[in-house]
Amino acid sequence: MIIFWIFLFLFLNTKPILASQNIFGLHLTQPQDIYTASKVINSSGGDWGWATIVLRTDQLDRNSWQDFFNNCRKLHIIPIVRLATVMKENYWQAPTFEDIDNLANFLNSLNWPGTNQYVILFNEINHASEWGGKVDVKNYTDTAIYAAQKFKSLNSNFFIIGSPLDLAAPETKDIYHSAPNVYKEIYEYKPDYFNLIDGIASHSYPNHGFVGKPSDSGQHSIRGYQWELDFIKSLGIQKKYPVFITETGWPHREGESKDNKFYTLKTSAEFLKIALANWSNDPNIYAVTPFIYNYPYPPFDHFSWLDKKEIIYPEYQDLISLPKSKNKFPQTVSYSVTNMQLPLILFSDKDYSGQITLKNTGQSIWGETQLCLNPQTTKNIVLDAICTDSTLVYPNSSHTFNFKLKINSSSQYTGKTFISWDNLPQYEILAIDAKGSIFRPKTGIKETIISFFTNLFI
Repeated sequence: MIIFWIFLFLFLNTKPILASQNIFGLHLTQPQDIYTASKVINSSGGDWGWATIVLRTDQLDRNSWQDFFNNCRKLHIIPIVRLATVMKENYWQAPTFEDIDNLANFLNSLNWPGTNQYVILFNEINHASEWGGKVDVKNYTDTAIYAAQKFKSLNSNFFIIGSPLDLAAPETKDIYHSAPNVYKEIYEYKPDYFNLIDGIASHSYPNHGFVGKPSDSGQHSIRGYQWELDFIKSLGIQKKYPVFITETGWPHREGESKDNKFYTLKTSAEFLKIALANWSNDPNIYAVTPFIYNYPYPPFDHFSWLDKKEIIYPEYQDLISLPKSKNKFPQTVSYSVTNMQLPLILFSDKDYSGQITLKNTGQSIWGETQLCLNPQTTKNIVLDAICTDSTLVYPNSSHTFNFKLKINSSSQYTGKTFISWDNLPQYEILAIDAKGSIFRPKTGIKETIISFFTNLFI
């Protein structure tokens, strides 16, 4: 019987991996693409779709990236930020711990559009060109563990995703490592890596040569992520991971090199449509962001959804027209008082009006969803709830709420009198006569007087 209750306790306290209701997204080249891409991502009934974007160590401009996150908030896009360094000669520099500190502190300084803050730890680290000119799995593992711990120490809402691998890479000393050898080496070196990451990023391309079919399976197919999950499990890792397919898709023949080995646009779009239908039925998949939305120049022109005039290829219209679902993206709701205005004198049993100004210090946009704060008062006061209307109040903006209150006369109540609302400070109101029929605010009297006379002469 004891074993049963232990099992039940563990079962009820295990957080299951819930399928994303809307996996559809795009891989963006630059932050400004969010304006047009959002119309594709959230097309045909979709809401809170996904966008993968790269953040380099030389791009840490706070205003630019806060604008991007603000636009994601307004347009209902969930960002997935892939970390990167800078190119040196023909390879990406391997990140230092100082780079990790700078990236983590920078991203933690921004107001993200939602509670979960998705971060991918670099890219295809089984390519020498992606990691300092030489594949170094142990160095990546050390760096990733440091990064996961650093980000989590700053904010537990960071959702850390391991580097995607090139699943088709051969085993070539120092130049390429095959995916199974990478996972095996990480496990044998520091298996705690698998405990510290929260999700798997997968580049499930139709390999080899990007010309596979949607029906193919195995490591080198669009179902490569299934092979990854199975292989990691075979190493002895029991943790369940949500999967983010941050790169995938079929290249098309349109491009400067006119490579005829690729499919036509019509076929590429049709294959992706079939693949999305399959991926949508897999509860392990959270997001799919095909590569790439806007890159109509070599070497990625064959993958681009837009041409050089930044017009979407019409063959992709069937993908835009696919019915999509709405994600529920949790957001932190918080606020602080910037001003409270109460009457200078309040007589019992009379109705009065007041105002309170709240600053939006959270992630949500008030007015998109209603914010209502219930009154928390002593029993001798009647006080309105304060609720948002259709006015949109963005983070860092303030809104003034009107409310009504009345102090009931009661000879039986002799305690402290105050007004408040959910999670707000108490504002005490003092009786200034022996009968308890005349009152005044205890604090903020100076501000109340200034506000009173200011409003009187405006």
